Amino acid sequence: MKKVILILVLGLLLAGCAYDVVQTQTAEEFDQMARARGYAYTARAQPVSWITANGLVEHSDKQPAQGAHVTQQQANDIAMDICKNRGGFTGCIIIRESGTITPEAKSIIARLKKEQKTKKVEKPKKKKQQQSPDDDKVVAAASGTGFLVSRNGHIITNHHVIDECKAVKVNFKGSEIEAKILAIDKTNDLAIIQAKINPSKVFAVSNKDVSLLQDIIVAGFPLGKNVSSAIKIHKGSVTALAGFGDNYSNFQTDATINQGNSGGPVMDQKGNIVGVAVALMSVEAGQNIFFAVKSSTLETFASSNDITFLQPNHRPMSNKDLGQLITEGTVFLECWMTVAKIKQIIAQEENRKAFYSEQK
Repeated sequence: MKKVILILVLGLLLAGCAYDVVQTQTAEEFDQMARARGYAYTARAQPVSWITANGLVEHSDKQPAQGAHVTQQQANDIAMDICKNRGGFTGCIIIRESGTITPEAKSIIARLKKEQKTKKVEKPKKKKQQQSPDDDKVVAAASGTGFLVSRNGHIITNHHVIDECKAVKVNFKGSEIEAKILAIDKTNDLAIIQAKINPSKVFAVSNKDVSLLQDIIVAGFPLGKNVSSAIKIHKGSVTALAGFGDNYSNFQTDATINQGNSGGPVMDQKGNIVGVAVALMSVEAGQNIFFAVKSSTLETFASSNDITFLQPNHRPMSNKDLGQLITEGTVFLECWMTVAKIKQIIAQEENRKAFYSEQK
């Protein structure tokens, strides 16, 4: 049976008077640590070998490797070096596995455990977050795009556009109308909302998924109204039949999708919805990589919530007619939140960024 050396690492805390017993190691692992530091040294199980936290070698009966010329003092220095450099701990006790622990070691361990129990650690008091007079104020926090699919005011958008909103408002023909959230699909980032409006134009949804290299049009309000309040379109083609991470509920396109386009319609020249704009890759990850949810995924989500779409158009539309459909059938959405909620989201985002930066 292989002999084992137990290394009990006693980590000095910042206060300087408490220790922790950390782990055990086999003789082979101890040897690897020594060799990693350039020592020709083999650990052997011997009666008590321990080093005090103040750095004094009280006793160390280590044997050199066969053929190596290492004096007892050098062996002690090796043990000292390994103990002092184990993850920042400043002291360790090395004992053999023999069924018993020497009285000296028992005494030290008992004393350190007692110190650890009796030491009071004062926890820092949490600062109470001061309530701002504006915290309960509800303001427009973010924006996105949606599109009408029924004359009863049913609107399709992304789930992340309406997530955690105190109110969702639809900008329709110069008026702000509050919408009701009817259904959400977090997995596919879809949502159905409804507003009390009677649109003259609504979109039909294609009963076929897109094909590779198919021409498409994306409509929406990229960057909100910072550029202008007019509807904007981008043309492109289908560049892949799967989204990020082989997500076959999505497809990839080179038609530009910016922040604010989220939830907007992706259509063909016939005016049929073939997708829902959903995401873009960062510039660092790659250029002209955008994603949309497939019409079949949208169809499944809608039908499971008793929403039916118009039958798809079979003839291409003129640019004029298609432009009119896009203008009247696409809506600007605003997510309204309390100031307190916005602060919370910003804090969570900062914490997330700090966490990932620490992991790099």
